[in-house]
Amino acid sequence: MASILIVSKQGDGVSLALRLASEGHIVKMWFKDQRFKPCLDGFRNPSKISDPLKMTEQYDLVISDMVGNGSICDTLSERGKLVISGGSFNDKLELDREYGSKVAKTLTETKSPRTQDATTKQQLIDLLDSEKAACTVKPLGNRHTGLTLVSKDPSNRMLKSIMATRAEEYLPCIVQETISGIEVSTEGWFNGRAWVKPFNHTFEQKRLTEGDRGPHTGCMGNVVWATDGDKLTKAAIEPLAPLLQKVNYIGPIDMNCIVTDSEAYFLEFSARLGYDAFQAWSELVKSSVFDYLYNIASAQKESFDYHTGYAMAVRLVVSPHPTLAKMDKWHSVKVIDPPKEAMRHIWMADVMKKDDDLQIAGTDGVVCCVTSRGTSVRECQRRTYRTIRNIVLTDEIQYRSDIGNNVEDDKQRLVEMGWLNA
Repeated sequence: MASILIVSKQGDGVSLALRLASEGHIVKMWFKDQRFKPCLDGFRNPSKISDPLKMTEQYDLVISDMVGNGSICDTLSERGKLVISGGSFNDKLELDREYGSKVAKTLTETKSPRTQDATTKQQLIDLLDSEKAACTVKPLGNRHTGLTLVSKDPSNRMLKSIMATRAEEYLPCIVQETISGIEVSTEGWFNGRAWVKPFNHTFEQKRLTEGDRGPHTGCMGNVVWATDGDKLTKAAIEPLAPLLQKVNYIGPIDMNCIVTDSEAYFLEFSARLGYDAFQAWSELVKSSVFDYLYNIASAQKESFDYHTGYAMAVRLVVSPHPTLAKMDKWHSVKVIDPPKEAMRHIWMADVMKKDDDLQIAGTDGVVCCVTSRGTSVRECQRRTYRTIRNIVLTDEIQYRSDIGNNVEDDKQRLVEMGWLNA
């Protein structure tokens, strides 16, 4: 039994805290954003603390669930704690898009889409007026993913209309050429000295509703599979090793790319746990979650056994997710009823407990994600959606029913292009 501290920004690590507690460990969780403190009400383990820097001698492992906690993680590391998935370098690599792009351009074999910064409304409008290709607007900093706007129109009429009245919501931001290709994420885990095999790839659906429509949510579902290495890992993340050694990087690092026949275009780094890709990934690794994280943080293993095939995660939410307004109306409401035997495939998120009932805490409306693994994507779909149908209590719950539909076709195209192994 270990003692674990999860340093949380906005509750993203709640599901991880619950999983580690279910494995028999003592888990403490600190919330930076107090709006998310209702999460885990009613639980004795995990429990919540008010100061992550007090009584630190008790912790065997510290996990950061999101970038933005770098200074705290650095302090804990300086005190001799094993820290994974957090630090000042993590913050800089993910949140400073200019720096991230420079790292990708200098060290990796990827290209970057044409990108320009905008800090004023007039500058933003002028950039959109001068563009001759479809663009994507991404706010800088760790802003809500729902603010990302993607145009498929070379004239960018929708973007111009929004920025005419609401530009201040998006500034400062970048205006980036929208590349046509296959979007795929490539992730590796680093132990401070070397990559810990295997790597993995993820196809993720970020928009709220079927057919990739609606607002960006961060993630509504994904499909993950493992690889010992391929052309894409060699182009995207393996060349980062010297830099990661220099900064003693410990944890996962992911590069999101748009891939064409001849090029992989860098979009962004995720220098921390990915949601809900980590939950799906846990279905494939033949290890408990704690053993996996601890052995990487302590550099005790160079590889892990894993299941071949695929893993899937589908997220369940309630409206008005992905916005946070009026979310407290869901506080103490029971919307799913999972049987105990299914809990290893259910990762509760915006959750509290009352009279042993799992209820929504009313913070961000992410009820849970449901995971499965299988030898094919279709098998994952069958298992995942069967579990969802068995646990939901209301049609108020929203989830996408098309997660995984395009995965095998898109993966085959990447194989034919030479980016992935057959």
